[in-house]
Amino acid sequence: MRDIVTIAATALRRIHQEYQQGNFSYADAKKKALAAISTFHYANEDYLYLCDYAGNFVYHPDSSLNGTNGAKLKDANGQLILLPMIAKARASGADFYDYFWPRLGVAEPMHKLTYTMDLPQWGWIVTTGVYLEDVQRETSARKQELIAFLREFVRSARIAKSGYIYVFDGDMNMIIHPNKNIEQTNFGQLKDPMTGKSLGQELMQAAQSKDAKLVYQWDKPADPGNYVYQKVAWVRYLPEHDYYVASSVYMHDLQSSGKLLAKRLFQISMVTIMLIVLLGSVLIYNAIYAIKKLALVANKIVGGDLSEKAQVIRTDEIGQLGHSFNLMVDKLRDQIDTLEARVAGRTAAQTQLVAQMEQYNIETTMLKNANEVLQECRNSEEVYRAVRIIMYKAFPATSGSLFSLGYDGQKLEVVADWNCPADNMGSVYDYDACMSMRRGTTYMYAGDERKLPCPHLGDNIHARTICTPINAYGETFGVLSVRHEKLPEEQLQRMVKLIEDINEYIASALANLRLRARLQQQSIRDPLTGLFNRRYMDEVLHQEESRARRNATQVGIIMMDVDHFKHFNDTYGHEAGDEMLRVLGKILHGHFRDSDITCRYGGEEFIAIMPDISLEQCQAKAEQLRSVVERSANMVHMGEVLAISLSLGVALFPLHGKDMHSVLKLADKALYQAKEQGRNRVVSAGA
Repeated sequence: MRDIVTIAATALRRIHQEYQQGNFSYADAKKKALAAISTFHYANEDYLYLCDYAGNFVYHPDSSLNGTNGAKLKDANGQLILLPMIAKARASGADFYDYFWPRLGVAEPMHKLTYTMDLPQWGWIVTTGVYLEDVQRETSARKQELIAFLREFVRSARIAKSGYIYVFDGDMNMIIHPNKNIEQTNFGQLKDPMTGKSLGQELMQAAQSKDAKLVYQWDKPADPGNYVYQKVAWVRYLPEHDYYVASSVYMHDLQSSGKLLAKRLFQISMVTIMLIVLLGSVLIYNAIYAIKKLALVANKIVGGDLSEKAQVIRTDEIGQLGHSFNLMVDKLRDQIDTLEARVAGRTAAQTQLVAQMEQYNIETTMLKNANEVLQECRNSEEVYRAVRIIMYKAFPATSGSLFSLGYDGQKLEVVADWNCPADNMGSVYDYDACMSMRRGTTYMYAGDERKLPCPHLGDNIHARTICTPINAYGETFGVLSVRHEKLPEEQLQRMVKLIEDINEYIASALANLRLRARLQQQSIRDPLTGLFNRRYMDEVLHQEESRARRNATQVGIIMMDVDHFKHFNDTYGHEAGDEMLRVLGKILHGHFRDSDITCRYGGEEFIAIMPDISLEQCQAKAEQLRSVVERSANMVHMGEVLAISLSLGVALFPLHGKDMHSVLKLADKALYQAKEQGRNRVVSAGA
């Protein structure tokens, strides 16, 4: 959807650019834009449409909507559609939004996800959406194709004589099995006859073991009910599908296959040896005489007589050997004095190469382990502890520190160190106290006057250091600094390369943790007010209802709506309206208890969920909030002081309803009664 909307937005921007260049009038430009957007169709009759910032449909394939205002248009759940969608797109440039809407030509509403992009040069937004039912249908079809493919493979696979492969899920439902009668059944009640435990549970536990193997007793089709035959199963877990893939084979069949293979290999080996002996005998018989001559000459050379020559006059390979033998003796006389030195040199080079390979293997293993340890960390503190362990093991003869750059980007703090004084941890420096931060790359200081020392060294200006910034995806997380003794240049460069490799793993781990935290906040927070969003509200309502039933407590619901918000938006503009909502969000955030949850319900509506509270306390809290907003929530717009007031509806679970959904409706109904009675007041359900 993002790609399709981007393509359409690019086309509309190009048309507007041609209009600005004077190629045609605005009316012609708008006509071209509508003609262009009407041609975009994809997937299952999905389309694009245009609205202006006030919610007027500029273009929609449903011609009855064109030219109408959809600002008050709501979906099947009573949720406003256009205005929140427009606000999100204008705030961030482009964003997703979901609601319930019928497909063209279908009456019943369906869950739809849209992607909207702002076109400020037109004063429009361009939107498209897909029905989640289409996505789910396509996903299900692909999954069935995969299962069909796997089923064909599994049923054709055999291990030894009677072994086979099967697939089941975490609920012990048999997904694929060579026996069609077993497929689509649940074998959770199937017991291991020896242990009495669930065989499915034992298989899943085996998948988590080191060798992923389970040995157990079972019967045979030819001997049912007699559980004396040993079987072995290997199990692998696929967490992305919650599937377990297992193989099963009788030990006797597996051993029989191995013995048969060994027997055939032995037979092949014996035949090969006999052929080699036969051919060798023939060659030896033909060459034995000439070789005897060469042997006699060789014995004399061994005795120190390098003047002897091999008298072998032949045109075959033996003759060439004799000639080469004589040339070798001639060269041997010239090289005898330097041979030992050359051998010693080659031996030393080979020893050095072996040492380098061993060092490379050690470093590769260490880097692999370091990456695995860092990727397993679930927060920054675990990363810092892991860095201390990794660096201490990798460079035990060194000392060093890991500096973390604060979120304000102004301070460096020591969060991990090794082989350092006790007062080193927690030390704080300015962000540019390390030369590597200034340069944005690795900085090496040799403890002399040829370079400036890093300010964080203090008086230790003779220390030898390697400092490298921790960067990933355009963000800087800190500095890794290592102090070392004087090293040969080659060894120093290997150390620098190893430190930079470890630094990349640290940066990747910290970047992943920060990205995970941001995504978590974005998924549950409203970007405009900073309060929780409606998706998070639905989850909390379910949890609080369960907790209240379990503990026999009450949960208060306060529904709030900004009075005359539409008139305010129409009079002062959407930017002033957004600022009003931000001001109100700050007040709500500070007004309620730590245990209370405040959410933006939609548009200018808000909701507060207050666990473990009485009706009187809930009403008092609502009245306090109304009074605070009336007195304090004023904002200045273009020199004019604008007052804000709230209408509030209160309901209590389980006093006013048997479930949270019905209580929420009653709070909403009470809110509308407050508006009908003159606004800026609190009304309780049933009042």
